[in-house]
Amino acid sequence: MLDRDAAPSAWSVVGGGADISSDAAAAEGERSLKVTRTEPGVTRVVQRFPATLLRTRGVARQTARLRLTGLARPAAPGVSTALWLRVDGPRGPLFLDSAGDARGPAVEQESVVAPAASDGGSEWRRFEVELPFSPDVDEIALGVSMRGQGSAWFDALELRAVVSDDWPPAAPAAVRYLDAALALMREHSLRRADVDWGTLRAQALEHARGATTAAETQVAVRFAVRELGDRHSYLQSAAATRTLATTAVANARTGLPLTPPHARPLGENLAYVNVPGFAGGTPEQQVEFAETLKNAIQANDHARVCGWVVDLRQNTGGNLWPMLAGLGPLLGEGELAASLYPDGRHVGVWHRDGQAGFGDFAQLRVRSPYRLHAQVPAAVLLGPATASSAEILAVALRGRPATRSFGAPTRGLTAGNRIFQLADGATLVLTVAATSDSAGRVYAGPIEPDQLVAGAESPARGEAPVDATLAAATAWLTAGDSCR
Repeated sequence: MLDRDAAPSAWSVVGGGADISSDAAAAEGERSLKVTRTEPGVTRVVQRFPATLLRTRGVARQTARLRLTGLARPAAPGVSTALWLRVDGPRGPLFLDSAGDARGPAVEQESVVAPAASDGGSEWRRFEVELPFSPDVDEIALGVSMRGQGSAWFDALELRAVVSDDWPPAAPAAVRYLDAALALMREHSLRRADVDWGTLRAQALEHARGATTAAETQVAVRFAVRELGDRHSYLQSAAATRTLATTAVANARTGLPLTPPHARPLGENLAYVNVPGFAGGTPEQQVEFAETLKNAIQANDHARVCGWVVDLRQNTGGNLWPMLAGLGPLLGEGELAASLYPDGRHVGVWHRDGQAGFGDFAQLRVRSPYRLHAQVPAAVLLGPATASSAEILAVALRGRPATRSFGAPTRGLTAGNRIFQLADGATLVLTVAATSDSAGRVYAGPIEPDQLVAGAESPARGEAPVDATLAAATAWLTAGDSCR
């Protein structure tokens, strides 16, 4: 609600440095939602409500989708805007999509869109987002986002449930696009043996009703990807694929700006390194991230260091290879983990002399390899935001001698993904392999830390990591033989 003399109610703000207010600069109604950032960054404004508010008896029994429409106006060329929509069920996120200039790439059951600058000015622009409205949806979240420093206005937001049963069948071009995506899933998905492919195709064709183009068919593709049940596969739009090829971000899902890795001393005898997420980017940007991480470790390594803290709590995943190569001095040499395919193949994930590799091929290498003064004990910090390739790092660290993990269970996206391109430039990111550690243990679901820490919470971005998890980790390190 937007009241004339009060702050907007029922909305919450994600992202510091931002304020929201009701404003008279409206396009269609009396008031608009104004978002103002006092510093560069990304802000999301969120509203949540139960799906029962939109589900009628007919919608519950028919093929339906949710359609969010709205208007956005940035104040300046440096500000970009977007609308976004997410639906959740008992097993967690089902679908998420966004539309606009500030759209963020996504993982899991999310379509991917990439950050881009808006042309600004005083023109209102209309955006639309559509997602499947499956029977198991129990919560809906919608909102707006802005990127940059300044202000943006949002107006005329409307969310509707649309039944598509009486729409015409998908056009031949749309059917071909859907079938091509289903063929990739059927050949490569880790869970392909668990899927009734005839039933899935029939259901997906119902979701594709009315589609004549690839873009209009992506709702049906997204539905099919979600039905794979691995929680890690997703569809990435052509625009996001293009942008991520040249733009490095901290998270492919949200498009948040890249946070550089950093390290620092912890007292006189311990060292701390934070490994953030890394997604997209050019080969040069990937190497630069790995070099920055490796150099941060090197700068804090000295003869008095008797233990390391490796913080993965804010790492939501992305491209494994820059992280693995940069963290190489702490990981050590040799095979660290492996991908296990349904056909029985075992492909090793390894680090050797500054190179991160997969099977027979090096994927990325740092320019100047470095080895620690000594392989002293390490404490690994984990939390619910630790996901995807960050979990692979956690698995790799489990094989390291004198290493123990602390905190809370990870998100549980430990399987390996592979990218497949579709005809329109969009890409399917499919979960194709399970993950095992160097001892052969296979991981499915969240990684439990060796030591659960009561009330463990990830520190907010930019805050000093002084918390119970860090305290437990440092207590274990300082009590060890190497630090006595």
